[in-house]
Amino acid sequence: MKKYSIISPEIKEVLKLPDKTEKLRELFKDMLPRDSYVLAEGLEPEEIAEIIIALGQEKGSKLLEEFPVNEQRDIFTDLPYLLQKGILEKLPTDEQIDLVKNIPKKLASKLLSVIPSADRKDIKKFIGYAEDTAGAVLTTEYASVPADVTAEKALLLVRDQAFNRETIYYVYVLNNDKKLLGFLSLKDILVSPPDKIVSEIMHTEVITSNVNDDREHVARKIANYDFLAIPVVDNENHMLGIVTVDDVIDVIKEEHTEDFLRHGAAGDLFDYAGSSPAHVAKHRILWLLILVVMGFVSGTVMQKYEAQLQAVVALAFFIPLLCDSGGNAGTQSSTIVIRGLATGEVKIKDVFKIFQKEFFTGVIVGGAMGILGAVRAIFMNKDPLLALTVGIAMIATVIVATTLGAILPFIFKKMKLDPALMSGPFITSIVDIVSLFVYLQCAVWIFN
Repeated sequence: MKKYSIISPEIKEVLKLPDKTEKLRELFKDMLPRDSYVLAEGLEPEEIAEIIIALGQEKGSKLLEEFPVNEQRDIFTDLPYLLQKGILEKLPTDEQIDLVKNIPKKLASKLLSVIPSADRKDIKKFIGYAEDTAGAVLTTEYASVPADVTAEKALLLVRDQAFNRETIYYVYVLNNDKKLLGFLSLKDILVSPPDKIVSEIMHTEVITSNVNDDREHVARKIANYDFLAIPVVDNENHMLGIVTVDDVIDVIKEEHTEDFLRHGAAGDLFDYAGSSPAHVAKHRILWLLILVVMGFVSGTVMQKYEAQLQAVVALAFFIPLLCDSGGNAGTQSSTIVIRGLATGEVKIKDVFKIFQKEFFTGVIVGGAMGILGAVRAIFMNKDPLLALTVGIAMIATVIVATTLGAILPFIFKKMKLDPALMSGPFITSIVDIVSLFVYLQCAVWIFN
């Protein structure tokens, strides 16, 4: 569903005026791109395109950058061809790549054939990298200097590059083959004696990311080292570009959204507002069918113990309690472990340590919950054997749930699957099956 700015109706009225171009320029002239976006985000793509046309190539490209990629596509296709060409040239490399990937192929080919060869070469070079790699989010607009110039000359070079670079706070030192030799901060250049050679003042221990690294891994590096940007290199240490902290914020938002959707088994990220019910159902139906099949297994377990349930009908009253308790305990432990794996706090090598921790956590928590369940059974049914069954089953269920919830994400990670798939409904369904089996098997032992 679209968000509507309180001023959107006023803008719609302005768009109907014969002098709309002047009025729009006046309205948006002193605004930052983000503020302009907030005012325009509730408008239709063709209306936003008219605002961009009025603002011109420079300000219009900055406004377009603020919109999500799927909306950029619709807005961009409503712009005049010459403005499309100019805006594409103005966008940073990563934004250019995203846009070219999403606009119609015929239009993309037409634009690529007429933009400067350097831009065309960069786009074609990086457009082939997988969506979740550093190559898909880097920009080639970084500041660089050779190693054999003086600090004074380096400052002049940076000044010349400053107008069309993403950031100039980090300046990268490259050789003639564009291999990364080191880096300087702008402060390093400013405080060094003018005649000092760059190779003498540069930092040679450079933290880099490979172009094929997972973008989440790159984001974690930038966060861990408090960088504003990180250089991206190929396997031969050739400098390809940088990933900046603002790109990382976008990556983190997208990754969290993906994990949130997978946590609820709701499929991958897609344009929900613009999708039909059939398209929404396509994203959800696979996991729901898998969960239905897992529900069949729960039914089979109950059918196997049908005689015990008929002999002691009260056993059935506690099935929802045990399944819910086990599911909740398993979801808690899986959520903690999945977060730890995502942030790097927990490593694959920690699996046995985590297993031990969650086992004893399950003993403590399960003990408290088992006592509470047993007391409820005594008061409700006056049956000590039923109370013993519920208590023991609760303890066993919670122990199994916490350990399974902790270990299964490690297994998924080892299989190169997203551990987030292991949380939410999936872990709950697995624990339901285990809970039923443990509970009813305890009943067989105790009542017999």
